Amino acid sequence: MAEESLRRFLEGEVGGFDADPNQTVADYLNAWLTAKALVLKPTTMARYRDYVRNDLVPAFGTLKLDQLAHRHISAFVTSQLAACRGRTTLYRCLAALSSALGDAVRRHRLPRNPVSPVLLRRPPSPERRIWTAEEAARFLTHCHRADPEMADLFDVLSGTGMRKGEALGLHWDDVHLDQGVLYVRCTLSAIDNNHLVITTPKTRSSRGWVAISPRVATALRRQARSAHRTRGRRRC
Repeated sequence: MAEESLRRFLEGEVGGFDADPNQTVADYLNAWLTAKALVLKPTTMARYRDYVRNDLVPAFGTLKLDQLAHRHISAFVTSQLAACRGRTTLYRCLAALSSALGDAVRRHRLPRNPVSPVLLRRPPSPERRIWTAEEAARFLTHCHRADPEMADLFDVLSGTGMRKGEALGLHWDDVHLDQGVLYVRCTLSAIDNNHLVITTPKTRSSRGWVAISPRVATALRRQARSAHRTRGRRRC
Protein backbone atom coordinates (compact mmCIF):
# COMPACT_ATOMS: atom_id res chain seq x y z
CA MET A 1 0.00 0.00 0.00
CA ALA A 2 2.76 2.45 0.93
CA GLU A 3 4.69 1.62 -2.27
CA GLU A 4 1.60 2.18 -4.40
CA SER A 5 0.89 5.51 -2.71
CA LEU A 6 4.48 6.58 -3.25
CA ARG A 7 4.27 5.60 -6.93
CA ARG A 8 1.15 7.71 -7.32
CA PHE A 9 2.82 10.59 -5.52
CA LEU A 10 5.84 10.53 -7.81
CA GLU A 11 4.13 9.83 -11.13
CA GLY A 12 2.79 13.38 -11.20
CA GLU A 13 6.35 14.39 -12.12
CA VAL A 14 5.54 13.31 -15.67
CA GLY A 15 2.53 14.63 -17.50
CA GLY A 16 0.06 17.29 -16.56
CA PHE A 17 -2.60 17.45 -13.91
CA ASP A 18 -4.26 14.11 -14.63
CA ALA A 19 -2.25 11.72 -12.39
CA ASP A 20 -4.89 9.70 -10.51
CA PRO A 21 -7.80 12.17 -10.45
CA ASN A 22 -9.54 10.04 -7.81
CA GLN A 23 -6.73 10.39 -5.29
CA THR A 24 -7.99 11.71 -1.96
CA VAL A 25 -6.22 14.20 0.24
CA ALA A 26 -5.61 11.41 2.76
CA ASP A 27 -3.97 9.20 0.12
CA TYR A 28 -1.83 12.05 -1.10
CA LEU A 29 -0.69 13.16 2.36
CA ASN A 30 0.20 9.61 3.38
CA ALA A 31 2.22 9.15 0.19
CA TRP A 32 3.87 12.53 0.81
CA LEU A 33 4.88 11.39 4.30
CA THR A 34 6.39 8.22 2.85
CA ALA A 35 8.47 10.25 0.42
CA LYS A 36 9.52 12.83 3.02
CA ALA A 37 10.70 10.12 5.42
CA LEU A 38 13.68 9.64 3.11
CA VAL A 39 14.95 13.21 3.52
CA LEU A 40 13.67 14.72 6.77
CA LYS A 41 14.97 14.34 10.31
CA PRO A 42 13.02 11.90 12.48
CA THR A 43 11.89 14.72 14.77
CA THR A 44 10.48 16.73 11.86
CA MET A 45 8.83 13.62 10.45
CA ALA A 46 7.17 12.86 13.78
CA ARG A 47 5.72 16.38 13.91
CA TYR A 48 4.47 16.20 10.31
CA ARG A 49 2.98 12.76 10.93
CA ASP A 50 1.08 14.04 13.96
CA TYR A 51 -0.35 16.96 12.00
CA VAL A 52 -1.38 14.74 9.10
CA ARG A 53 -3.01 12.03 11.21
CA ASN A 54 -4.55 14.14 13.96
CA ASP A 55 -5.57 17.28 12.06
CA LEU A 56 -5.29 17.27 8.28
CA VAL A 57 -6.72 13.85 7.42
CA PRO A 58 -9.72 14.25 9.77
CA ALA A 59 -10.40 17.69 8.29
CA PHE A 60 -9.78 17.10 4.57
CA GLY A 61 -9.00 13.40 4.08
CA THR A 62 -12.16 12.36 2.23
CA LEU A 63 -11.94 15.19 -0.30
CA LYS A 64 -10.42 14.52 -3.70
CA LEU A 65 -7.07 16.26 -3.87
CA ASP A 66 -8.26 18.27 -6.88
CA GLN A 67 -11.29 19.46 -4.89
CA LEU A 68 -9.38 20.85 -1.91
CA ALA A 69 -9.87 24.60 -2.03
CA HIS A 70 -8.87 27.66 -0.07
CA ARG A 71 -12.36 27.87 1.43
CA HIS A 72 -11.96 24.44 3.04
CA ILE A 73 -8.71 25.46 4.68
CA SER A 74 -10.15 28.80 5.74
CA ALA A 75 -13.08 27.05 7.43
CA PHE A 76 -10.64 24.71 9.18
CA VAL A 77 -8.62 27.64 10.53
CA THR A 78 -11.77 29.42 11.71
CA SER A 79 -13.02 26.33 13.55
CA GLN A 80 -9.63 25.68 15.15
CA LEU A 81 -9.32 29.25 16.40
CA ALA A 82 -12.88 29.11 17.74
CA ALA A 83 -11.87 25.98 19.66
CA CYS A 84 -8.98 27.97 21.20
CA ARG A 85 -6.29 26.05 19.32
CA GLY A 86 -2.88 27.59 19.91
CA ARG A 87 -1.87 29.89 17.08
CA THR A 88 1.69 28.60 16.97
CA THR A 89 0.56 24.97 16.71
CA LEU A 90 -2.03 25.87 14.08
CA TYR A 91 0.55 27.87 12.11
CA ARG A 92 2.90 24.88 12.06
CA CYS A 93 0.07 22.57 11.02
CA LEU A 94 -0.74 24.86 8.08
CA ALA A 95 2.95 25.07 7.21
CA ALA A 96 3.05 21.27 6.94
CA LEU A 97 -0.03 21.31 4.70
CA SER A 98 1.43 24.09 2.56
CA SER A 99 4.67 22.13 2.16
CA ALA A 100 2.76 19.02 1.08
CA LEU A 101 0.58 20.89 -1.40
CA GLY A 102 3.55 22.88 -2.66
CA ASP A 103 5.15 19.57 -3.60
CA ALA A 104 1.93 18.66 -5.42
CA VAL A 105 2.22 21.86 -7.45
CA ARG A 106 5.87 21.19 -8.28
CA ARG A 107 4.95 17.69 -9.41
CA HIS A 108 2.18 19.05 -11.65
CA ARG A 109 -0.47 17.39 -9.50
CA LEU A 110 -2.16 20.70 -8.68
CA PRO A 111 -2.21 23.96 -10.64
CA ARG A 112 -1.77 26.07 -7.48
CA ASN A 113 -1.35 25.74 -3.73
CA PRO A 114 -4.79 26.13 -2.06
CA VAL A 115 -3.15 27.24 1.20
CA SER A 116 -2.27 30.53 -0.52
CA PRO A 117 -2.93 33.30 0.25
CA VAL A 118 -1.66 32.84 3.79
CA LEU A 119 -4.45 32.47 6.33
CA LEU A 120 -2.40 32.76 9.50
CA ARG A 121 0.73 34.81 9.98
CA ARG A 122 3.64 33.43 11.94
CA PRO A 123 2.99 34.32 15.60
CA PRO A 124 5.69 36.55 17.09
CA SER A 125 8.21 34.77 19.26
CA PRO A 126 7.76 35.47 22.96
CA GLU A 127 10.24 37.95 24.33
CA ARG A 128 13.01 36.19 26.21
CA ARG A 129 14.31 37.56 29.45
CA ILE A 130 17.97 36.85 30.09
CA TRP A 131 19.01 36.15 33.66
CA THR A 132 21.58 38.33 35.31
CA ALA A 133 24.82 36.73 36.49
CA GLU A 134 23.52 36.85 40.07
CA GLU A 135 20.26 35.09 39.13
CA ALA A 136 22.11 32.38 37.22
CA ALA A 137 24.47 31.85 40.15
CA ARG A 138 21.57 31.46 42.59
CA PHE A 139 19.88 28.97 40.27
CA LEU A 140 23.03 26.87 39.89
CA THR A 141 23.67 26.92 43.64
CA HIS A 142 20.15 25.62 44.25
CA CYS A 143 20.60 22.90 41.60
CA HIS A 144 23.81 21.64 43.17
CA ARG A 145 22.00 21.30 46.48
CA ALA A 146 18.81 19.75 45.12
CA ASP A 147 20.03 17.60 42.20
CA PRO A 148 23.79 17.46 41.54
CA GLU A 149 23.37 15.34 38.38
CA MET A 150 21.10 17.91 36.76
CA ALA A 151 23.30 20.71 38.09
CA ASP A 152 26.17 19.48 35.91
CA LEU A 153 23.94 19.73 32.84
CA PHE A 154 22.87 23.26 33.77
CA ASP A 155 26.51 24.23 34.33
CA VAL A 156 27.28 23.10 30.78
CA LEU A 157 24.25 24.86 29.30
CA SER A 158 24.80 28.16 31.08
CA GLY A 159 28.55 28.10 30.51
CA THR A 160 28.50 27.34 26.79
CA GLY A 161 25.16 28.53 25.38
CA MET A 162 24.54 25.07 23.92
CA ARG A 163 21.03 23.78 23.42
CA LYS A 164 19.88 21.04 25.78
CA GLY A 165 19.83 18.43 23.01
CA GLU A 166 23.36 19.37 21.92
CA ALA A 167 24.69 18.95 25.46
CA LEU A 168 22.90 15.62 25.91
CA GLY A 169 24.16 14.45 22.51
CA LEU A 170 27.83 15.07 23.31
CA HIS A 171 30.22 12.17 22.76
CA TRP A 172 33.28 11.91 24.97
CA ASP A 173 35.48 11.72 21.87
CA ASP A 174 34.36 15.28 21.13
CA VAL A 175 35.21 16.61 24.61
CA HIS A 176 38.82 17.76 25.06
CA LEU A 177 39.10 18.86 28.67
CA ASP A 178 42.86 19.43 28.63
CA GLN A 179 42.51 21.80 25.68
CA GLY A 180 39.41 23.47 27.13
CA VAL A 181 37.22 22.86 24.08
CA LEU A 182 34.48 20.55 22.84
CA TYR A 183 32.98 19.92 19.43
CA VAL A 184 29.23 19.97 18.77
CA ARG A 185 28.27 17.53 16.02
CA CYS A 186 25.09 15.83 17.32
CA THR A 187 21.89 16.53 19.17
CA LEU A 188 19.70 14.18 21.19
CA SER A 189 15.96 14.45 20.54
CA ALA A 190 12.88 12.66 21.81
CA ILE A 191 10.16 11.50 19.42
CA ASP A 192 6.71 11.15 20.97
CA ASN A 193 8.37 11.71 24.36
CA ASN A 194 9.68 8.15 24.53
CA HIS A 195 11.95 7.35 21.56
CA LEU A 196 15.41 8.95 21.65
CA VAL A 197 17.32 9.66 18.44
CA ILE A 198 20.68 11.23 17.65
CA THR A 199 20.58 13.68 14.74
CA THR A 200 22.54 16.66 13.45
CA PRO A 201 22.22 20.03 15.24
CA LYS A 202 19.26 22.28 14.55
CA THR A 203 21.28 24.78 12.50
CA ARG A 204 24.52 24.53 10.55
CA SER A 205 26.05 27.30 12.66
CA SER A 206 25.49 25.20 15.80
CA ARG A 207 28.02 22.67 14.59
CA GLY A 208 31.57 23.53 15.60
CA TRP A 209 34.08 24.10 18.38
CA VAL A 210 33.00 25.58 21.72
CA ALA A 211 35.38 26.87 24.38
CA ILE A 212 34.68 25.66 27.91
CA SER A 213 35.36 27.40 31.19
CA PRO A 214 36.98 25.73 34.22
CA ARG A 215 33.51 25.39 35.79
CA VAL A 216 32.14 23.61 32.72
CA ALA A 217 35.22 21.40 32.58
CA THR A 218 34.69 20.44 36.23
CA ALA A 219 31.07 19.49 35.54
CA LEU A 220 32.10 17.38 32.56
CA ARG A 221 34.82 15.64 34.57
CA ARG A 222 32.24 14.71 37.20
CA GLN A 223 30.02 13.26 34.51
CA ALA A 224 32.95 11.38 32.98
CA ARG A 225 33.70 9.76 36.34
CA SER A 226 30.02 8.93 36.81
CA ALA A 227 29.82 7.37 33.34
CA HIS A 228 32.95 5.32 34.05
CA ARG A 229 31.47 4.00 37.30
CA THR A 230 28.20 3.14 35.54
CA ARG A 231 30.01 1.19 32.80
CA GLY A 232 31.98 -0.64 35.47
CA ARG A 233 28.82 -1.74 37.27
CA ARG A 234 27.28 -2.97 34.02
CA ARG A 235 30.29 -5.19 33.34
CA CYS A 236 29.96 -6.87 36.74
